[in-house]
Amino acid sequence: MPGLIDTHCHLDDERLAGDEAAILQKATEAGVELMVTIGTDEGTSAAASKIAAKNPGKIYHTVGAHPSDVDRFGDKELGEIERLARETKPKAIGEIGLDYFHDSNREKQVVVFVRMIALAKELSLPIVIHNRDAHDDVYRILAERAKGLKILLHCYSSGPVFVERFMDLGCLFSIAGPVTFKNGQSIRDAVAKIPLDRLVVETDSPYLTPEPNRGKRNEPAYVKFTAQKVAEVKGLTLEEVAERTTQNAKKFFGI
Repeated sequence: MPGLIDTHCHLDDERLAGDEAAILQKATEAGVELMVTIGTDEGTSAAASKIAAKNPGKIYHTVGAHPSDVDRFGDKELGEIERLARETKPKAIGEIGLDYFHDSNREKQVVVFVRMIALAKELSLPIVIHNRDAHDDVYRILAERAKGLKILLHCYSSGPVFVERFMDLGCLFSIAGPVTFKNGQSIRDAVAKIPLDRLVVETDSPYLTPEPNRGKRNEPAYVKFTAQKVAEVKGLTLEEVAERTTQNAKKFFGI
């Protein structure tokens, strides 16, 4: 089977940090070829770049500014994120976006989101989008600001009704563990609508552990269960889903 790519994990998280060798071995045994570890602020972006540097050709990284953290982002923090983006050779800017579930200043979220999109344009990098309960505003800002950029919708949660609108922007849709949950029918309905050439898979580990391991620490090896559910929904083999989602991810990140 072609190797899978976990397009979104947080290997610097305290639940995973220091366990890289075992995590990598388990992922390899599960058929995971590559993984992308994600930056969410100045500290995690720096940590992600170091993890990638220690694992060349196996782990890649991004640099980002998570919307839930904007209340503590000043010019110093954002300037450091921008420096890391320019100097550590990330594969994308992200995760960035809007989060209306958590309680952080929405106006500032928009300001930071727009600033990060501008950074991606300056560096000709793709963007990885966090969207929680902010579907209309995320769509609007991407339509207005992100023309010409490659866009990946991390842990897609907007359901089937937004699929065509985001497809019109050229987005890729990243599917995570919730597609396997009992209450994940909306995501499964979206997957049914999304063409295979627009899909990638992720874990968002250590969060959102897919069935049958829900309740345990998530890790990149478990991306296989998400890919299996995508294959089931689309009436395809796991091999077909692995081959295409890996091609899509490599093209998107320039790997």
